[in-house]
Amino acid sequence: MEQNDITIIGAGFAGLACARRAASQGMRTAVLERKPCPGANIRTTGILVKEAADLLNLPSHLSRHISGVRLYSPNGKWIDLSSPGYSFVATDTPGMMRWLMQKAESAGAEVRLSQNVSQFQMEESNVLLPEAGIISRFLVGCDGARSNVARKFGLSSNRDFLMGAEAEYVGIDGLEQDKLHVFLDSKLAPGYIGWIVPGVGISQVGIAVRSPHKPDLRAFEAKIAKLIDFSKAKVIGRRGGLIPCGGVLKHWYTDRVMLLGDAAGMVSPLTAGGIYPSLELGANAGISISHYLQGKISDPVEDILAMVPRYGVKGMMRWSMDHLSPPNALYNLALGNPVFRRIAQVLFFHHRGLFCAQAWKDILHMGNTSADVTG
Repeated sequence: MEQNDITIIGAGFAGLACARRAASQGMRTAVLERKPCPGANIRTTGILVKEAADLLNLPSHLSRHISGVRLYSPNGKWIDLSSPGYSFVATDTPGMMRWLMQKAESAGAEVRLSQNVSQFQMEESNVLLPEAGIISRFLVGCDGARSNVARKFGLSSNRDFLMGAEAEYVGIDGLEQDKLHVFLDSKLAPGYIGWIVPGVGISQVGIAVRSPHKPDLRAFEAKIAKLIDFSKAKVIGRRGGLIPCGGVLKHWYTDRVMLLGDAAGMVSPLTAGGIYPSLELGANAGISISHYLQGKISDPVEDILAMVPRYGVKGMMRWSMDHLSPPNALYNLALGNPVFRRIAQVLFFHHRGLFCAQAWKDILHMGNTSADVTG
């Protein structure tokens, strides 16, 4: 049996960030990933908020900056939103995941691809993974929204989901390249939104809906074809999957086992943004677990607990979207309302949310939105 300090299941954002930091602390670290490549069959749009982009500092060939948001009402009118000094980053997501893997390996972590793991057992103060031939002092589950690690160790599991579907296109015309295009439509996207991301060499067209609805991507594409020219467009890839939207799970850790990322529900219930908390908490968990195993602290969870998002207000807003879904007529009216524009501004450009005083200060004194509804 190979003896590891930390073994991580899943080479996603949280897993690779955790591995990189743990290995840099001198921990013998392994990442076990069932895919043949961490960028294979990717299920995320891969757009980064500014805070996540600042953490990563991706090479230019894997990213492109998007300065603002064009928010569309169901009737096709739009407003443009931006905030000084703030931008999003579209990514070559498979390339980004390979780059993150290389960073983890350069720090000293071992990444095993095409490694399925379904069996775990506690052996004194270690976790035994017989299929991988590993005995580990600590196990981190970063294995997605339906985490096998969570089930095996009796931890909480995600139960509330958005379901997303996305197509990658080349050849779309008439698309403002400096905007993240966001579409409100309670009929086509109940509980969430549709989007177009002018990505790295491609355009990503997607929609997500609240379970038990099913995303009808073709209907969404047919609707937005009235605004965007698809006449020369060609689909080169498709993806889809579940996005947890119930907030952070109640029981996401136990003795010698911790969940991170989607596995722990560390995804905003409102915006479905999970990359930034995965990167931030993954990296800090890697350090905290290392310090715990080195005897420097008594509890790695307590060391990072203050960083774990609570999502209280966003959870209430998620409930409202699920149970009090606004009709399209209300969306059409709201887009011209200055209060609605300010709220949208805060949600898009400040990850701390509506009750962050600094976010409102920035918006009221520095932010700008388009004065008129366009379209």
